[in-house]
Amino acid sequence: MKALYAMLALLSVSPLVLADALPKGTVVRVEGSGIEAGWFQGKITVTSEGCTMVTLDKPTKDGYTMLALIAIKRLELQQSAGWVAQSLEKLKAREPKKCLEEGSD
Repeated sequence: MKALYAMLALLSVSPLVLADALPKGTVVRVEGSGIEAGWFQGKITVTSEGCTMVTLDKPTKDGYTMLALIAIKRLELQQSAGWVAQSLEKLKAREPKKCLEEGSD
């Protein structure tokens, strides 16, 4: 019976806590580096190479529709009625090396 309770407790833990990663489709907002100032809302996506990217809801004025983690200086996760800052360092630590090289965005 204790094993059942332990399993149920584990299942109730957020995937974010277990993986330190953001699941595909998670709603976020980002401030980019090298693009115009301001927040851009979008959703997390993962490329076939395993790179985490944010697909923007609206293109930037320069036409960007996706941003790689290396092109983001701040990222917040939508939770309940607000936004919660996420550690880019933790997210980047889980990325394949090729996803963090210049030009991967």
